[in-house]
Amino acid sequence: MAKAPKPSEQRIVLEKINWQQFEALLAEMGANRATRFTYDRGRLEMMTPLAEHDRCHKLIESLILVLVDTANLRVEGYKAPTLQRRDLGIAVEPDTGYYIQHEAQMRGKLAIDLSTDPPPDIILDVSLSSSSLDRLSLYAALDIPEVWCYISQPGDDFFKGTLQLYCLVDHRYIESAQGFAFPFLPAKQILQFIDQSDALGLMTALRVLREWLQNIN
Repeated sequence: MAKAPKPSEQRIVLEKINWQQFEALLAEMGANRATRFTYDRGRLEMMTPLAEHDRCHKLIESLILVLVDTANLRVEGYKAPTLQRRDLGIAVEPDTGYYIQHEAQMRGKLAIDLSTDPPPDIILDVSLSSSSLDRLSLYAALDIPEVWCYISQPGDDFFKGTLQLYCLVDHRYIESAQGFAFPFLPAKQILQFIDQSDALGLMTALRVLREWLQNIN
């Protein structure tokens, strides 16, 4: 018997949507919606993430929390924030935006307003299907210093994806083995953590990560 096709993240693209229509749709659907928006000067993509998407996001977030705890740093995280610039006609909703270097400026704020707030120091962007819009170029236009892109496929092997760390240099992204925020952490170590979480369980993987961090200090 043939296997049923793997579920995929649903993506719908609407054309010729002006900014007022985009804002009205944001207000109508509310902040607690599951759908994620990407808007690029008239084109609107709506994506509904799968359960695996959220699991990948939570795994990588647990790694970031251990990193800041070990380094005695503070972090402000915003899940699925709407990062928008009306003057540029763009908006994008990553999985999480993290403030580390600029944590003090964002402490206690409930939402990000890029007209007055600095952009997040790190963006986590998980993808289990390809976007029809160039989200990386939107992050660059918003001056996001560092983007972590975890790319995988839905199904049993979603922990077997790839990770790219992008650093903003001269207004464009350069893929790097290490990021700005944690220069001691290679991308391969993040993938190893995800693999260990799958094989050994999250708590064991976190313990191994802490031991590795202690040994490099």
